[in-house]
Amino acid sequence: MTLFESQSVAAQAHSALESSTPAQGQMVETLPSDVSLTFNEELISIEGESINTLTLKGADGTSYELLPPTIVGAELSAQVAGGNYPAGEYVLSYRAVSADGHPITGEITFSTSSPTAVEFEVATPVTTSFSPEPIESSSNALLYLLGGLLLLVGILFGVKRKRDRGSSIG
Repeated sequence: MTLFESQSVAAQAHSALESSTPAQGQMVETLPSDVSLTFNEELISIEGESINTLTLKGADGTSYELLPPTIVGAELSAQVAGGNYPAGEYVLSYRAVSADGHPITGEITFSTSSPTAVEFEVATPVTTSFSPEPIESSSNALLYLLGGLLLLVGILFGVKRKRDRGSSIG
């Protein structure tokens, strides 16, 4: 193989799916709480864009909800939303974009032998008791400022008047 041939082979190599949970054709007792796919190259994500997707359907075409997928390196995974899932065949469809920019699409078919009730934990809201300390409103501060200004004007007026009287007496 020449140098040119080896470069051509490398240029033709694209990303591919290496493994999945559940695996292709696998029979599992119950639907797992999350599904994951591992590729041979790291995946990319673009903020605000849904370029990496996972969808779950039953054999009858019923769509089942997955939470938004997460990417860690070469792994794409998603949690199965809470609900009741029948026993039977499922199809996990995927679209992922690898670091080389090429999309990878495909399907994983697996089956469950028992119905599954997936419980999804919802975070409980944190409550805090907050009692703000009273703060002087700006209208109170304005009143104090005007009162002080009037007091100052009164004092100055009194001093001037006293000076005027003193100069007229003498």
